[in-house]
Amino acid sequence: MKKAAELLPRFLRRIGTVPPAQCALVGVSGGIDSVVLLDLLQRAGFPQLVVAHFHHGLRGKAADRDEQFVRELAASAGARFVCRRGQTRARAARKKESLEEAARELRRNFFARAATQHGACTVFLGHQAGDAAETLLFHLARGAGRRGLGSLQGEAPLEKSPAIIVRPLLGFTRAEITAYARARQLTWREDNSNTSRAFTRNRLRHDVLPALARAVGFDPVPALARSAEIFAAEETWMESLVGPEAESRQLDLRTLRGKPLAEQRRLLRTWLGARTATSVDFATIEAARQLALSGGPPAKLNLPRGHHLRRRAGKLFVQGAKGPK
Repeated sequence: MKKAAELLPRFLRRIGTVPPAQCALVGVSGGIDSVVLLDLLQRAGFPQLVVAHFHHGLRGKAADRDEQFVRELAASAGARFVCRRGQTRARAARKKESLEEAARELRRNFFARAATQHGACTVFLGHQAGDAAETLLFHLARGAGRRGLGSLQGEAPLEKSPAIIVRPLLGFTRAEITAYARARQLTWREDNSNTSRAFTRNRLRHDVLPALARAVGFDPVPALARSAEIFAAEETWMESLVGPEAESRQLDLRTLRGKPLAEQRRLLRTWLGARTATSVDFATIEAARQLALSGGPPAKLNLPRGHHLRRRAGKLFVQGAKGPK
């Protein structure tokens, strides 16, 4: 394991593109990862930090104590503090989401509003290498492509906000973060729900990753996190290759048919996503590709949100309730 004292130079390299003088939001749950992130940002010389804490409304008085702990931590750091409480169970029931999905969406919405309110250009989050490994395995099990496998990116836009999300701890393992926290004599809160097998991420962390380590004979987390980083960079590059063509209102069938299979799929996914304003799954992409490759008279395919994909006169176009898009 690398020495705890080496984390700051490595951390500085990972945030090299973020100007320290600007206002920055830092998400702090009270757990070890976010407490270490706040400490490293202070040591890196960020003078305008806003500590943002989201109370999920799930863990009663323990969550109340987490909020108070983070409030006091922000005060001791000389940082502004912003907090919001959400109704995670209510949203999960209303949207038919898992608690994990509902919590993530509520938290993201809170960060977007807080960043806009405080004029923050950057939102720092404390995801580390273990989180990237768990996310990769979860999406791999679901049959995802590069977008899913590299979805936990070091930098990414924050929806509904001009700010960007930065995750500088993705290069650090849980063991390194723990060693750093102890060396710095930091205090943090333990979330008992992190040990519950009721949540998918916890089962991956406590069951799957240890089993994989035993099978391969080494800790796979750094390598999996590195793979996720590679996938994320390649996804950005590949998306740029089809971007201009995906902006077209129509796709030329002869041109589409002449492309390699992977490019056909990527172009259709991006183009259909832009036309329908929703994420398009693999089955829909394949159905659209078969429609494009087949001959015969004009044909139609149903798409999400009441849209239809039509093939006519050598072209593909999307039609909604109000006509072509």
